Amino acid sequence: MNLYQILEQNQKFQKFLDSEENLFYLKNRIVLERFPMYKHLAQVSTDFEIMRSNIIIRSLQNKKAIEAAVRFAVKNNDVIKREKDMVFFRTFIREKIIDLPFANDQKTRLYVPIFNRVINQIYSEEFEKLLLTPYDKLVDEFETLVVDPFEIYNFSLYDSLFTQFVKVYSDDDIMAVFHYDFQAIYFIDKQGRLDNKIALFDRGIRHPDFHHILERIRPVIAAYVTSNKEAMLQALVDKKLISEKLINRINSQDYRFRMSLIRKIK
Repeated sequence: MNLYQILEQNQKFQKFLDSEENLFYLKNRIVLERFPMYKHLAQVSTDFEIMRSNIIIRSLQNKKAIEAAVRFAVKNNDVIKREKDMVFFRTFIREKIIDLPFANDQKTRLYVPIFNRVINQIYSEEFEKLLLTPYDKLVDEFETLVVDPFEIYNFSLYDSLFTQFVKVYSDDDIMAVFHYDFQAIYFIDKQGRLDNKIALFDRGIRHPDFHHILERIRPVIAAYVTSNKEAMLQALVDKKLISEKLINRINSQDYRFRMSLIRKIK
């Protein structure tokens, strides 16, 4: 068991199973089985993989909501029928979808990141194209057009309304986010996959202090991105994020493991 697994196993408050994220996933995951690219995500069990899966599920829900708004506008709005005013049409749709989650990609709102940027332009701005050939086929015949959104949009999906993550740090290679409900730091690589997770507040901390948490985790993140394990563990203790007792146990296990390797080499 590695360092990160030990921290997760010893976390005092483990709320994920009863969380909104997990319940949403369990209720909606069946929609992922329709797509060969996403089918494996219908059977995941870790918190990060479930939150990744929920981004795709919410994308599919957004797609249906936007298409329904377009149909409603055409069917029920006399101004659009009479004047064929595209500016009014687009404004009308935007007002209908104002509460949908999205990510920002340069100047485009990504409501449906399971599609490439060209198709997302249609779902974020050029809604009228959904009424025209060949784009009208996007409504029902789109399975072959889906992409891996994490490869294409990576960090922007996690710093968006699709998740409850709070971005704390990013560079060209890695992003660090924090989740308040799950009290954990997630390090995400540039392919949009989990690099590592640091679960905070183990059972050895009798009275956890949740104040100013973002400032307190910054030294931990700084040490992680420079691959300074010793400084990272010390920051976890200094900022009262992990108990000194657990860190000492981890260091002791690490020492014994290194000694066993040395004996084997000799």
